[in-house]
Amino acid sequence: MSNPSVTIPQLRQIVEIALAAPVFQPIGLLSSPGVGKTMFFQNDFVELLANHHGIQADDVGVIIEKIGQREDASCITGITIPSKNADGELVGTTAIPSLIERVRATGKQYGVIILDEFPQAPSDVQAACSDLLNPEERKVGDHALPEGWAVVFTGNRAQDKSGAKRVLSHLRNGRALLFDLAFDIREWSTWALANDVNPIIIDAANAYHGDGFFADCVPTEDEAYCTPRSLVRAADHLTAYMDSDYFDGVGIGEFCLNMMTANIGSSASGLVMRYIAMADKVPTALEIYDAPHDANVPDEMGFQLLAANRAINGAYNATTGEAALAYITRLRPDLQVSLGTKLLRLSARRNWMLASDEATAFIAKFSDLLPLADAAGWS
Repeated sequence: MSNPSVTIPQLRQIVEIALAAPVFQPIGLLSSPGVGKTMFFQNDFVELLANHHGIQADDVGVIIEKIGQREDASCITGITIPSKNADGELVGTTAIPSLIERVRATGKQYGVIILDEFPQAPSDVQAACSDLLNPEERKVGDHALPEGWAVVFTGNRAQDKSGAKRVLSHLRNGRALLFDLAFDIREWSTWALANDVNPIIIDAANAYHGDGFFADCVPTEDEAYCTPRSLVRAADHLTAYMDSDYFDGVGIGEFCLNMMTANIGSSASGLVMRYIAMADKVPTALEIYDAPHDANVPDEMGFQLLAANRAINGAYNATTGEAALAYITRLRPDLQVSLGTKLLRLSARRNWMLASDEATAFIAKFSDLLPLADAAGWS
């Protein structure tokens, strides 16, 4: 029987209830690679733990233990050091486990230990964590975990070909809550927008997520595949490309496509290129220069970005720069700031004097850009 499947909003509710219980039962998250399991515990869980104890998130210690890279149980419980007692008898003393030392080194009263890649750990290493994951024990070897610290774990599934094994059955029996983390495109899109992921990539992911855009497991072919994590890497490269002189405002160069494919695989990168090719409603740079107040503004954020970049990268004098800015002021407010900044930098480098009404109004609206405006001769 599979584990219960949960989304991030459900998981936040689960954590709130688990923290409110008399004892916190460790939570384990399994999923395909790159879905954000560790990130959830580093961010959302820390926030919820801080709220539960009435402290700031910065006061919560975070330790990530790559448990899947540990070779044997002694790496967890501590090495036994032989010595002799007063009678000359050979006895063993267990060294303080490194995990306990790391907790102490934080100096934090409250914190979370994230046992990362847990299913990849050998069976004896998983077994060595039994007491740590037991809400009634909370021990690493002979050493108790401080009261304010919680334990969670993450891992891939056996079908993901990452060396993951079955989690030992006794860990499920009252010790840990184990869930499969479901990927939610809406949750990811909200996060991606808040973290400045290239909107073309966000729009393409939303347009094609039902067509196998994201891999739900590691493919049988030996190639890259698209996960939320690898897609963000591809988006960073696309943004850098669009901000460079290589971008002609129309097509994506083959070398940029190859970089994208190396991150997300040929299938997903092909869908991104297909999405960009569908941008026939995106006005050309010439259309924007001719009629910046009338040129079509697409509804999709990604296409707005593409249109503005066409105008910015194609601008060659103050007149075309002013037309590009007039068009930018018709876009989404968040794009206005980033694209207006880009245009300011371009005008400063090329010594353009932009004196249109739109330029003056833009500087007044976004006063934080005034230093750039001075450099460009706008004031």
